Amino acid sequence: MQAVQAEEAWLQRSQAILQALEGQPRPDWLTGQSEQLDVKRQAQQVLDASQAIRTNVLSTGSKSHLPINPSSKPLTLLFVSFSLSESALKSIFEEASGRDDVLLVFRGPKPGQKLPALMADLKRLLKGIEPLPNIIIDPTRFQRWSVSSVPDIVVEQDGKARLHARGVSSLPWLDEQIKAGKQGDLGALGDVGEITEIDLLEEIKHRMAAIDWKHKQQQAIARFWAQQKFEDLPTAQADRDRTVDLTITAPRDLTAPNGQMIVRAGQTVNPLAKMPFGLCLMVFDATVPAQVELIRHQSCQDKQARVMYLATQLSREAGWEDLKNLETLLKSPVYLLTPDVRRRFQLQQVPAIVEQAGNCLLVRERKLPASTGERS
Repeated sequence: MQAVQAEEAWLQRSQAILQALEGQPRPDWLTGQSEQLDVKRQAQQVLDASQAIRTNVLSTGSKSHLPINPSSKPLTLLFVSFSLSESALKSIFEEASGRDDVLLVFRGPKPGQKLPALMADLKRLLKGIEPLPNIIIDPTRFQRWSVSSVPDIVVEQDGKARLHARGVSSLPWLDEQIKAGKQGDLGALGDVGEITEIDLLEEIKHRMAAIDWKHKQQQAIARFWAQQKFEDLPTAQADRDRTVDLTITAPRDLTAPNGQMIVRAGQTVNPLAKMPFGLCLMVFDATVPAQVELIRHQSCQDKQARVMYLATQLSREAGWEDLKNLETLLKSPVYLLTPDVRRRFQLQQVPAIVEQAGNCLLVRERKLPASTGERS
């Protein structure tokens, strides 16, 4: 049988371990949460371990031959498990040594077994065998060919099972069957045993199904507001109007992608002279009802400017609910004030309204009515 090199398609099939996770229902906003990352990390560890087995991690000096399986060439998959005796496994490893057309396929680690322990077991059985046989961990192939016991042989070609036999692991016997033109499902030809190792894909599905996503959602919401950093500003004690000059001096030449000079080093530029601001910023502390009420009744001098509401703080206990109610009251989206916006517009006290006045920005800080100002 003509030797084959191991295929890039192997990795793609193994990647189904991760792709299978993507089909599990979960809230989009929870992507990246610890529970999701944990099961993905486990799947990735199995892929990494499988690649390590196929290279030289288990080798004491020799390297395994990494097969590529062009679709027109047959590839023998010999499904095995540690439920087979160590002598039987060692015999299988020895027969597969030097066979680039053979892959020995494990389903995963044993229940409760860590991957390093699995690697150690394999390394011990492979001691003295050179060159190393090609060994992979690939639960997707167990599922694809409905392998439920071992040993099990599938000769894979053009995406189909050219020959399938259970209860036999002899590669010389298999070669004779192929030479004799045997094809199809030959059935059970010997004793078979159970598969000791877990099906990683099923394990991941069970873990995903067992997660209480509603509870995780509540936890994530609580974490978001507990960890949120607010740009807290003091309450204005008097009405005050200030102007902010946005003029800057260019520290170096600024050119467009086509090489055209935009600003030369040392040149002063006021962006408001080139382009209108177009916004009217309403900045306030959303935890202070009086500030919300005051901002709600403020108007902008430029009636064409787009109003944007910026909150310096929101309730940590009822953040999303308060935000929803606030947007309903103001009939507009509400954003959190960010450090760069606070610095850029030199915001000092709230409530404040920021809008353009000529070539400057006008910041109007407003004192709250008497007997108000306490936070909710």
